[in-house]
Amino acid sequence: MGPMIKGFRGMSLVDFPGRLAAVVFFGGCNFRCPFCYNVDLVLPQRLSQLEDIPSERIIEELKARENFISGVVITGGEPTLQKNLLRVLLEEIRSETSLAIKLDTNGSQPGVIESLLEENLLDYVALDFKTSPSRYPELKGHFQPLEETLSVLRTSQIPFEIRITAVPYFISQRELEELIPYFDGACLVALQRFMNEYDRLAPEMELGLYGPEELKELASFLKEKISPPVELRNV
Repeated sequence: MGPMIKGFRGMSLVDFPGRLAAVVFFGGCNFRCPFCYNVDLVLPQRLSQLEDIPSERIIEELKARENFISGVVITGGEPTLQKNLLRVLLEEIRSETSLAIKLDTNGSQPGVIESLLEENLLDYVALDFKTSPSRYPELKGHFQPLEETLSVLRTSQIPFEIRITAVPYFISQRELEELIPYFDGACLVALQRFMNEYDRLAPEMELGLYGPEELKELASFLKEKISPPVELRNV
């Protein structure tokens, strides 16, 4: 697999809590979530249509923006699938800039995350919970690596949040109930509204849509059961 940095956004207000941040998009993913709207970054035939962005250009862009931003978010796709490219990029960001680094991950590569933490290359991690552990095979994945990732994050010195996109087909009170044991240690649990208006991986599936009140009910349900604070996003 060749270089797979496939996108760059110069400034975001919403991707790194408390910081203005640039966003770097890695291509490729090992999950197939029907509700995924980063279709171009996931499907190989669409990924191949996107130009590769050299890491040198990313560093130039970040240095040019350092007066305006204080962070950089590495997202995807799933960045940890390209561990060598990811490590090199993060090392360059550390040595060339003073930006805080956030990683968005599906948690499927605990060993990669552990080594990045050991090398002090991360300041914040957002870990996605897609559905209940027993339903992960529906996404072409397994929950056990996420348990290992959680264990790694809990013993690290950096804050991490857990993100849940509230897709009714995959997230209801039943699924949240099954996830209750896994929230400990997170600094925040973000419940995100599912946006149904984008191109999706499985447009033929009826995934449902929560309204604001239903999302508030889910958040209330979680707040009663877990210790980290729960935040609603995009409501």
